[in-house]
Amino acid sequence: MDNYWKLTIVLPNKNNQETIEEFLLSLNLANRSRGSIILYRRFLEKFFCNIEEPYNQLTSESILKWFLKHESDIKEATLRLRLSILSSFYTFCIKEEYLEYSPIKSRWFPRLSQTVPKYLEREDIAKIRQNSEMTSLRNQAIIEFMLTSGCRVSEVNRLNIEDVDIKNRLARVTGKGKKIRHVHFTDKCAVLLERYLKSRSQNTPPLFVTSTGTRLSVRMIQDLVRDVGREAGLTTRLHPHRFRHTFATELIAKGADLSFIGDEMGHSDISTTQIYARLPKREIISMYRKFMG
Repeated sequence: MDNYWKLTIVLPNKNNQETIEEFLLSLNLANRSRGSIILYRRFLEKFFCNIEEPYNQLTSESILKWFLKHESDIKEATLRLRLSILSSFYTFCIKEEYLEYSPIKSRWFPRLSQTVPKYLEREDIAKIRQNSEMTSLRNQAIIEFMLTSGCRVSEVNRLNIEDVDIKNRLARVTGKGKKIRHVHFTDKCAVLLERYLKSRSQNTPPLFVTSTGTRLSVRMIQDLVRDVGREAGLTTRLHPHRFRHTFATELIAKGADLSFIGDEMGHSDISTTQIYARLPKREIISMYRKFMG
């Protein structure tokens, strides 16, 4: 579906249909990711699919009743997300002067527990690296790049050969909202990338490819990371985002500034980076001694 910001169903109220599609188009023009826009679209379709009243006549009471009826058994994080989607829609309507105030109440949003991101211990990192050495050069390069660059799996998936400067250990990645940033990687990663590229027989633009030369998909990267974690004997499932958490946590332990970490990770808001600052002080000191001696 090329016009993924367009609704896939016909809503009972034509005005709701037109305004929601205008809102979704505004997200697309603001370079919000395809996945985010589809997520917004699907929930707005679910919410408005049986509502005949125009959006600007819905009361706070009627909206709350809908959530209590249809969303009472979902996790708090999911409820907060769906409330945020509806709130974003009404905020858009206020900015466009379609209505004066939002019927969404801030007190409806559940307070989520502020958990610390799950990172890998030094011993686990050593096991992962050791196990990856028994796999292909491509897989070794992927593991090392994700460990030392802090990239999202989608950013790794989109990399082309031309995006990587092995000599200066830099890569140009396309992050959320199609934002371009440059990330760094280690000498070891540079060596692995160089060896991997020399071993390749395919002359295709993507950096990480299958045996036929096609781009390695996000799912394929997730699967190979999971397999490496399993073979390394990790007690919990390994997924690419744990590499990202580990990257940020290591930098925090070594005293890196939050703004620097945020820039490296592509965070548009420093508050996103501050989640890593919630590590207990004694834990940070312990980690520092482990990593730095």
